[in-house]
Amino acid sequence: MRDAGVDADSYSLILLRFYCTAPRDRVFLEVRMVSPGALDRARFQLPLLRVRAGAVAEGVVGMIGPLWFGVHWIEGRQRLCGLSSSEDCPLCALSAARILGMTLIQCALSNASATLLLEFSPLAWGQFEERCRFHGGDLREGVRVRITRPRARGCLRIEPLGTPSHFSMWLDGERRLLNAWAVLYGLPLATREETVEAFTERVKSVVQARARLVAGNPSV
Repeated sequence: MRDAGVDADSYSLILLRFYCTAPRDRVFLEVRMVSPGALDRARFQLPLLRVRAGAVAEGVVGMIGPLWFGVHWIEGRQRLCGLSSSEDCPLCALSAARILGMTLIQCALSNASATLLLEFSPLAWGQFEERCRFHGGDLREGVRVRITRPRARGCLRIEPLGTPSHFSMWLDGERRLLNAWAVLYGLPLATREETVEAFTERVKSVVQARARLVAGNPSV
């Protein structure tokens, strides 16, 4: 990845602090206890790749996801849409929903490979798939991509550059993507046995409850 306009925004969940004092010949060390659940969430936490207008990022994507979801922009924050087949979303009355997709991308950061989250619109992903078909890109083998944003409020442009020389699909990639998304939005983690459909059905009530809360007090 290159250019100062590309950010890997991380979402810190836990902080371990060590307090050291040395009265004479003794050192006291205090470690704040962290619950196993918080450690599990930290393990699945991934930075979100943001490509600003004029910047260029390069990486490798594979056949993982995309995971599609709806969001609202309320009071300067992105909120998950609670619309389902059985219940309306109260936030839809306050702000139009838009659909976003998410997948994993492997990038080179400081001479090391790092896995990040890549977020995009259906238009950006659809155009990428068309380019892959035209140029012979196969997501099962991994595809090297160049990502740009032509203008500040424009959608991403994801261009295939060919097959990477070395690429191994992420171990349990679908679950890794699902849980990284859950951590990003503060939702419960998926179990090892859950499918995407089963997980989204389980957390639907959490998303809807939050939507009702925000609709009643948008500044929450």
